Amino acid sequence: MIWEILLLLPPQRPSLVRASTVNTLWRGVATDPDFMSQSRRKWKPPPLHGFFERRQHKFRFTPVLHPPDGIPADRIHISGWMTSRDCDVTDCRHGRLLAIDCKWLFLFSPITGEERNLPVPRQFRKCNYHNGAVICAASGQDHVHGFCHNSPFKVALLSIFPIGNRFVTSVYSSETRQWGHDIFLDAPFEVALAVGVPATLVRNVLYWMLSSNNVCAAMLEFDLDRQSLAVIEGPLGRKIVSGSHRIIKTEQGTVGWVRFSFPNLEIWLRKKNCHGIATWLQHKTVDMHGILGIPPRVSKKRWHEKILAYDEENNVIILYVQDSAYMLDLKSMQSTKLDESRLMKSCHPFTSFYPPDMAI
Repeated sequence: MIWEILLLLPPQRPSLVRASTVNTLWRGVATDPDFMSQSRRKWKPPPLHGFFERRQHKFRFTPVLHPPDGIPADRIHISGWMTSRDCDVTDCRHGRLLAIDCKWLFLFSPITGEERNLPVPRQFRKCNYHNGAVICAASGQDHVHGFCHNSPFKVALLSIFPIGNRFVTSVYSSETRQWGHDIFLDAPFEVALAVGVPATLVRNVLYWMLSSNNVCAAMLEFDLDRQSLAVIEGPLGRKIVSGSHRIIKTEQGTVGWVRFSFPNLEIWLRKKNCHGIATWLQHKTVDMHGILGIPPRVSKKRWHEKILAYDEENNVIILYVQDSAYMLDLKSMQSTKLDESRLMKSCHPFTSFYPPDMAI
């Protein structure tokens, strides 16, 4: 009976922590491996706890959950490498953050404090526009992403050769402690990685936003199972305006596309037709005035808007309009205005579960 009662609690950490302090029996249930395995399957996706960002030369964590569910910023571990070096996070997923400079990759876990530094492979050092993604490598049937604090991981590193407009990528495995073979792709037209835009993971495929001065929006597809690269044109037939586009994971588990030009938010889906050919379909266009609580104005002066971040686990996108940031649930179209959001440039959502026996 206690087991069934505890499964009804919300997934935020304080719920199980408080329950585990009732008595020894309750704590035994809350920390039982079989209970945790069952609760993981029930509590997904993991809750969004906050954002990492660099502002005024400082790297910081900003919680979005209020007490007692929220975790104070001073209880989150931030690597000394992030505060002492001129590098920024390129990805945050499955309990780890990844930062890259010209010679090193820095990985750290905000929960356990684990840090790992990897040298950039020699063949990548002559390339431009380094980007990368960190992915949990756990493959157990009962594994649910969000409890990945000590799980093995993979890092996908992506770069472009300065001559020939050629992509190269390779994958590092924490289990073998080695890089895999290099995978190359000659781009069909002149493109570049959209700097500062993290990859989006859909099933076991990574998608990076591409930019170009000559052609429409596009994305680079890296299939981790097939170990293959491909360039896919975007849905809009127009150039990318910096910060106005983002690749998303749809409710159906396929790749999608968002374009934001306040007050309009466009959502596109990529589907296969009866001939098996994938095409882009416009899913909906939403007027954001009422959703964000911003009344229309008489002045025709252009709004200052941008997409700051996207959380693929919870299907939440972070929009910036004028001097405020808003967290928008793309499924319910409910928004929340974020505190301390003035002058945000970019941020990285952090999602995770916390077992009751893990001290932070």
